[in-house]
Amino acid sequence: MFFINRLLPSPLPHEHVEFELRRHWFVFVREAALYVILLLAPAVLTLAITSFELALWEQLFNGSLTEVIVRLALSLYYLGVWVFFWHTWVDYYLDVWVVTNERVLSLEQRGIFNRTVAELRLSRVQDVTSQVKGLWETFLHYGDVRIQTAGEQGNFVFREIKQPYEVAERLMRLVDQWHQDHPNEGG
Repeated sequence: MFFINRLLPSPLPHEHVEFELRRHWFVFVREAALYVILLLAPAVLTLAITSFELALWEQLFNGSLTEVIVRLALSLYYLGVWVFFWHTWVDYYLDVWVVTNERVLSLEQRGIFNRTVAELRLSRVQDVTSQVKGLWETFLHYGDVRIQTAGEQGNFVFREIKQPYEVAERLMRLVDQWHQDHPNEGG
């Protein structure tokens, strides 16, 4: 709870966190699988070269300048895969949506040095919809929740979160509760 409260930029009086949302774990696993394939590709290529053309392999790695260049290129390749993997992890891990009894906060990482923080008061929420689209999303119960707002402010989207139907229902209950607690305050 301490960590979530630290995420709240300038907490309001009597505001408390109702729930925190993060993207589903499968989203990261799906993206990480690509990096595993990229990490295994040089090993598979090496096996293919050595099994079919041993003379070519011996020619590449005979202690010459070619060997140094191939090893340098391979090191740069692995470094690039590693950097992009960590970029994916940071983007996945630092995306968080916090719902309090007063507002909805979206803290999204967009790259290594770009963080977007957006806020939406519960009084501005007009409609909440959830969407589960695709085979994996259906079987693993994750999807998007869209919050339609009053006025010019753009819609909020909780992307690829678990249990989107339940989250939408909980959020609408919070909005209804807010309007009951504040009957004279409109949007």
